[in-house]
Amino acid sequence: MKIWLRLAVLAACLFFPAVAHAGAWPQATGDTQIIISYEPGHADKGFDANGDKTLSLDKWKTNEASIYVDRGVSERLTVTAKVNYRDYTTDSEHFSGLSSIELGGRWTVKRTDDFVFALGASIEGLGKGRRTDFDLSTKGGTDYDLRAYAGKSFKLMGKPAFIDLQAARHLRQYEASQWRVDATLGVKPSPKWMVMAQVFAGRTDKEGWGRATWTNTELSVVRSFGPQQKTSVQLGLRQTLAGRNVPAVKAVVVSLWKTF
Repeated sequence: MKIWLRLAVLAACLFFPAVAHAGAWPQATGDTQIIISYEPGHADKGFDANGDKTLSLDKWKTNEASIYVDRGVSERLTVTAKVNYRDYTTDSEHFSGLSSIELGGRWTVKRTDDFVFALGASIEGLGKGRRTDFDLSTKGGTDYDLRAYAGKSFKLMGKPAFIDLQAARHLRQYEASQWRVDATLGVKPSPKWMVMAQVFAGRTDKEGWGRATWTNTELSVVRSFGPQQKTSVQLGLRQTLAGRNVPAVKAVVVSLWKTF
């Protein structure tokens, strides 16, 4: 009997000047940010339909690379674009090439000195191969993401900190649509260092094969450079803590951020 393995990973797109800001905050008007990321991952175990990590995987490796760009068009509007490349090998298939191209934006509904609420939408198309680690086909298709953002900055033990919450409905043309919830806590212990703890959770709609659920965690450190901190390097570790019908993935996250 074939086992359908499913996993969803959402890379949070972060921006921070001297005071930490996160995905909910708009990009400054006229500024452009580029994030180049590379994520190698592997799994030798998987979670079954009951949520037990009992499945043995002979071969499950993936390498993901992406280029993300956002630009502040106005005080309220930030437009975004992302190109995704995937190379993966599983027990039953192999793919290497363009996974998708995403275009979208977010609109700041309300903003104060320490709080922001925004709504966003994006469209994802072109490319083939798995857009997540659990796709059943290579049809590509057109997907849509509708997302709400809330961000709050504050002091934690006297240090600048923020929390970013996101909730999304991801509509897919050929695969099961998804509900997603992401949370990020960031703390800056010093002006050029930031520590982030993130949780990415979600589930697919129920299909004939069943339903996939996932809870992924990521811990990372970010080092910024220059007097205005417009260049940064991120190093993190990501792991699947729980799920159903998904592989138990361990991955390294390496990113270069540049704002100009």
